[in-house]
Amino acid sequence: MRSQRGFTLLEIMIAITIMTVAFGAILTSQSGSIHHTIKAKEMNIAGWLARDLMVRSEHIMEGKPFSELKDEETGRFPAPYNNYSWKREVREMKFPDISIPQKDGQTGVLESVRLLAKMLTKFFNDSVREMVVTVSWPRGEGEQELTLTTYLIDMEGEFKFSL
Repeated sequence: MRSQRGFTLLEIMIAITIMTVAFGAILTSQSGSIHHTIKAKEMNIAGWLARDLMVRSEHIMEGKPFSELKDEETGRFPAPYNNYSWKREVREMKFPDISIPQKDGQTGVLESVRLLAKMLTKFFNDSVREMVVTVSWPRGEGEQELTLTTYLIDMEGEFKFSL
């Protein structure tokens, strides 16, 4: 009797199927890894650009009264980041009225304290602005955004004892 050497066709087909499934899993894993790496790189670049714009904006706006600041500005970053665009907004803040209510029939809080609380609310509304920087870039068929927010305080503002 002759001894058989080699593999049968069925054994070869099973081995090829196992290898195909394994290579498909590896390809899918690597494709996802590349996708997440690209997304992380874009988010890092957007974060750096937003932070840089935020710092430059703070220096530009430093010492200026809020009336001189533009409410909204937009633009694009220079090459090699020209596919990233930016928007900067300076928004007025509305603080809640911190006045203390007076209950009917009770002595409550002194009127002077109530007036002081109203003046404080007005002072905060006049002295604080919110600056929002948004960096956006194309991603697939849509657009991705990264937003940073900080607050500007008018250090030259005066507390006025009038409403």
